[in-house]
Amino acid sequence: MISAPLRKPEYTARVIEWHADKGFGWLQFGDKRLFLHRRDFSRLHQLPKVGEEVRFNWGLDAQLRPCAQNAVQVREVSDLSLLGLCFLAALLVPPAYAWQQAGWELWILATYVCILSLITYATYAGDKSRARKNAWRISEAHLHLLELAGGWPGAWVAQGRLRHKCSKKSYQFMFGMIICIHQFVAFDSLQHWKYSQSLKREIIEGREPTRPRYRP
Repeated sequence: MISAPLRKPEYTARVIEWHADKGFGWLQFGDKRLFLHRRDFSRLHQLPKVGEEVRFNWGLDAQLRPCAQNAVQVREVSDLSLLGLCFLAALLVPPAYAWQQAGWELWILATYVCILSLITYATYAGDKSRARKNAWRISEAHLHLLELAGGWPGAWVAQGRLRHKCSKKSYQFMFGMIICIHQFVAFDSLQHWKYSQSLKREIIEGREPTRPRYRP
């Protein structure tokens, strides 16, 4: 059995010195100065400023000196735009329409999604708070489970407003897949589950052993 690779712990520190012309600077990590180069940012929105908070992994440079790696600027400014909210509303239409066409009351779905979205948002906020305090983090699997259960709208808002989990490509890929699953289920239900039934038949037929032909 192959064990999953351990995720590197994340730390948070502030920039105490930055040379924009040279593209490097230092973080104040406890009582130590930690080197930070521009290339070690996993996603660079703009050049960091002195006093700005940065989240990073501990690493070593080519000379085996301690440095910050996979750095991400911790922005407090919300990235939740009106266009993003409109797109979110558009994604909510197919599931809501499919639910209504199935004969269920729309307020039941709205209540469920709102409650689960609030829980998901609070979980995102709690995980970001733990990241700042270098405390034990909430697992990504736990966050994805909440999204899959129906809290993905809350995760959408949390990622934009809290600027959390929005720069990790692998996480965003899984988040996008979860949204696609919800959209597919809504679409397939409107088609009387034609595609899921077809997929089920393909899986069952693929598992059935091939019977040898009888030869007299």
